[in-house]
Amino acid sequence: MKSALVTCLFFLGVAGSAAAQRSDRHAELPGTGEPAENRVTSLTRDMSGKLQLNEGQYIKLRNINRIKLAQADEIQWQYRDNSSLRQAKMAELEAQYESECSRILTPTQLSLLRNEQPQDEQPKSDSGENGVG
Repeated sequence: MKSALVTCLFFLGVAGSAAAQRSDRHAELPGTGEPAENRVTSLTRDMSGKLQLNEGQYIKLRNINRIKLAQADEIQWQYRDNSSLRQAKMAELEAQYESECSRILTPTQLSLLRNEQPQDEQPKSDSGENGVG
């Protein structure tokens, strides 16, 4: 009986250690989890207000936004040291996102979305990299 209790305690200790290591891994790799629910909700609500989405469109777009944000976080993490590859992957993600949106939104809504995107996604210029040196 004692040996069974000791064995059980041993396995619980090993399982607890493994769980702690997994949580440490997620802390080290911030782009591997799901995006924060409030980010998804905020983005989708903003789009709903601007594009006048119906309930079905809102639900579908919310799911697509969740996927997009998770993939964007992953790209930012994976390619943090290679800005040109990161920009290419982000452009590819945006193309996929627009393709998915075109399946859900009406042509008018899609036009409004395209008009809003360039304002939101202006590349930030680095004042230190003007080519003069």
